[in-house]
Amino acid sequence: MKKRAIWVGAVVAATLLAGCGGGSDADAPATDQSDNPLNAMLPKSIRDAGELRVGNSPVYPPMSYLPEGTEDKEKRQGFDVDLARAIGEKLGLKVTFVTQEYEQYIPSLATGRIDVVESAMQDLESRRETVDFVDYYTTGPQLFTLAANAARFPTEADVCGAKVAVDSGDTGYRNALTTFSQQVCAPAGKPPVQELTTNGTADALLQLQQGRADVGIRGAESIRYVTNEQEPGKYALIGKPIAEIPVGIAVSKRQNELRDAVAAALKALMDDGTYAQIGEKWGLSDILRPAVTINGQPAS
Repeated sequence: MKKRAIWVGAVVAATLLAGCGGGSDADAPATDQSDNPLNAMLPKSIRDAGELRVGNSPVYPPMSYLPEGTEDKEKRQGFDVDLARAIGEKLGLKVTFVTQEYEQYIPSLATGRIDVVESAMQDLESRRETVDFVDYYTTGPQLFTLAANAARFPTEADVCGAKVAVDSGDTGYRNALTTFSQQVCAPAGKPPVQELTTNGTADALLQLQQGRADVGIRGAESIRYVTNEQEPGKYALIGKPIAEIPVGIAVSKRQNELRDAVAAALKALMDDGTYAQIGEKWGLSDILRPAVTINGQPAS
């Protein structure tokens, strides 16, 4: 499959605007963008609207989630939230978050209901048929279980035959489990893992707690936050991540100008240190990308 990655290096090199934004789900930049070369890269329709509609589900800490005790989606927080706002600020756009069922995000890009998806979406070959990805961190699917059950699973291979809670929308993790069964379980004469589909981190943890699942699989960034910040001592990691998968900001293949503007904004954030600052804030410095890639390929 042809991988496209048009880059405007000269424009990016000239751009060192303000960094990380904050505030509500509709963060408005200054209205005059005549001197903003990144804004000039945008499609006219988005530039004129002055708004970037970002598909994002606040169910995956620390990438995007709601503070404990609130269901108000305007109060979402996390790495994805901060980075989306920073990109919007670089582009001179107001950022508006749109929450949908995860499976609806790519169709919504195709119909123009949203402009981009920034919601820990894995950059998979199968998805590149309809969208391009501006990659912004690397995830590793990590197996874990209740601390009380840790002795049952001293290594990854001991998960063979177990029931694993995995999100229905986590295609990359489900593929990783299939590969794991083929490459680890089958050669050892062990049964494959059994998948139990769930809806988000909270549901996966509930399935473990109620004994419907033996093991869970989450991105290393998510389960590390759960085990270190939310419920320390309650869960135990099993071995190391079973794969490495790039995660990207998804843009419709019909929106090349928008894709390149987002990529240029991300590079500007890398250059001025804002990207690193956001990663450090959320304890994710070790999974940041060293350079911008589009569909896994260098963007310059």
